[in-house]
Amino acid sequence: MEETLEPPAPSRRRRVAAVAAGAILLLLIARVPYVVEATEFAVRTRFGRPVAVVTEPGLHARVPLVDDVARLDARLLYFDPPAGEFLTNDKKNIVVAPVVLWRIDEPLKFLQTLVTRESAEARLADLVASETGAALGAVPFTRLVSATEGEADLAGVVAGIGERVRARAAADYGVKVVDVRLKRIAFPEQNLLSVFGRMRSERERIARRFRSEGEEAALKIRAEADREKTRLLSEAYRRAEEEKGTGEAEAARIYARATNQDPELYKFLRTLRAYESILDEKTTLVLPGDSDVLRLLTDGAAPPPPRKGPN
Repeated sequence: MEETLEPPAPSRRRRVAAVAAGAILLLLIARVPYVVEATEFAVRTRFGRPVAVVTEPGLHARVPLVDDVARLDARLLYFDPPAGEFLTNDKKNIVVAPVVLWRIDEPLKFLQTLVTRESAEARLADLVASETGAALGAVPFTRLVSATEGEADLAGVVAGIGERVRARAAADYGVKVVDVRLKRIAFPEQNLLSVFGRMRSERERIARRFRSEGEEAALKIRAEADREKTRLLSEAYRRAEEEKGTGEAEAARIYARATNQDPELYKFLRTLRAYESILDEKTTLVLPGDSDVLRLLTDGAAPPPPRKGPN
């Protein structure tokens, strides 16, 4: 019968220690590399102090148990701050809802001042509200919304807010504010009825002014049309009278020439026209015996005298 001899206790402990040391070494080696994604920045710190800022994606190395890696979002972020109530220069309360597009521009400054996205958006909300209140308090309401062409300049006001917010965010927090917009401008709910009433009254006043100006312009147009009508009629009457006089003169000339060519025929035709004018089936005439009219009715037209030939 064989007996298995146990190894000495110190040798076993050494093997266990070697295995444990190897496992720890493997764990430490496994913690040396770290990966930075394309959508993030990384700040490597050693005992809480920053030693490197990594902005390039890929595989990087660190000292295990000594270095920590803080990861920050490198993407363009959308932030919708809560709406706020502000007072314009002409003492009108309005509710404004802004929108902010931003990204981390200086990862180290961001980590030292804000640390997280939530704290960054809280600071940005305060900053946007402060600059919006200052900008709106310096302009009248008609600079934001107006029915008069060229009076409103909302884009200019919003651009000024964005410039000031952008400068302060970059200097204080390492944040790049890409854009600031106002997605909604409205009146407070409790003021809507009175505001709508004032707007209705203002629109009615403008409508009355437009109607008055239109009626005045219509009167001017009608007066001008009447004057033009009178002028045209006068000119037409003058030209008609001229044409009529010319026609009557030409007719008289033609009659005179025709009469001179054959006076007897002209006299005969005039007598026939007289018959047409005075005679009908109910007419009774009392004429002297030597009347030309009676002679034509009884004897007819006398033959024209014979022409005398040349001697």
